[in-house]
Amino acid sequence: MRRRGLSKGALAGLIILILILLAAVYYLTLPPAPTPTPTETKAETTPTKTTRERLVFSIATGTTGGVWYPLGGAIGGVITKYVPDTEATAETTTAAIDNLRLLVTGKAGMAWCYDYHIVLLNQGKLTQVSDKPQPARLFLAFYEQPLHIVTYEGSGINTLYDLRGKRVSTGPPASGTEEQALYVLSALGIDPDKDFTREKLSPADSGSAMKDGKLDAFFWSGAVPTSSIVDLATTPGFKMKLIPISGEIADKIIQSYPAVFHKTKIPKGAYPGLEEDVETIAITAVLAVMDSFPADRLYEIAKAIFDHRDELAAAWKKATQLTPEMAYMQAGGEARRYIHPGAERFFREMGVIKG
Repeated sequence: MRRRGLSKGALAGLIILILILLAAVYYLTLPPAPTPTPTETKAETTPTKTTRERLVFSIATGTTGGVWYPLGGAIGGVITKYVPDTEATAETTTAAIDNLRLLVTGKAGMAWCYDYHIVLLNQGKLTQVSDKPQPARLFLAFYEQPLHIVTYEGSGINTLYDLRGKRVSTGPPASGTEEQALYVLSALGIDPDKDFTREKLSPADSGSAMKDGKLDAFFWSGAVPTSSIVDLATTPGFKMKLIPISGEIADKIIQSYPAVFHKTKIPKGAYPGLEEDVETIAITAVLAVMDSFPADRLYEIAKAIFDHRDELAAAWKKATQLTPEMAYMQAGGEARRYIHPGAERFFREMGVIKG
């Protein structure tokens, strides 16, 4: 019996089926095709403001009864309010030497002190603070503190040399007054522990002791007018007088301590009964910073202080009278050599520093 083969149509269909199956197997074994990536377009972005590091520091001032603490607090308020990313607060202390210890150890960002302290620190001569040179810098000079030598008519004291054999207060222990009194006496060869009976009183206590006949003279370094001296000058039946520091005596003191004192006057009328100017020597109360204080920030702080002096007047009435020229020139020449770059930029902008 003869077998019948596949018809041409069936054979063609079989071949097509086999090709389809082979194609299916081929495509099933291929790796998956990558997912098409959308074309990336660069988004338009608005530049964001770079935030600078926040600066927080304390201002070392003094006791709550003095001018440095309230004025330091007012300055801290202006800084916090008007200088972006900056906050400052007042810190109570015992006074200038304590302030400088806090400053050089980084525990305070600013410190009240006297202009000559900056010089002595840089020279390594302020051993009460540090036994090596410290790069303290001048920021702003606020007011002059003339040295008062207070006595009374009939005391027999007309010059500093006449203090010998008298009862004299050289100011409270470790105070700026005592420090300056000892400089003066040393320059003139007067030993306070041998040449007169020494007391260490505040100006208020000195005034009371003088009215009671227990004191002949006292030293006081302070702004004019000082209330306790005004009180003494207005005491009925008491004639206060101020001993001048002038001529050869002043020159000798300044030559002995060139970085400390400069010449000035206590103007007539500054105290009741003061009918003529009294020549004397003085130092200046200043704010100091270390050389590491950010210069751009200090420049902004200086601008804020002078733009808002009216806000300082509640703590210090003379704030509105402070000019950029005064804030630079009131400091002694030696201290001005150590001006901070941020403060220098401000004073140059104000036309105070030229060249």
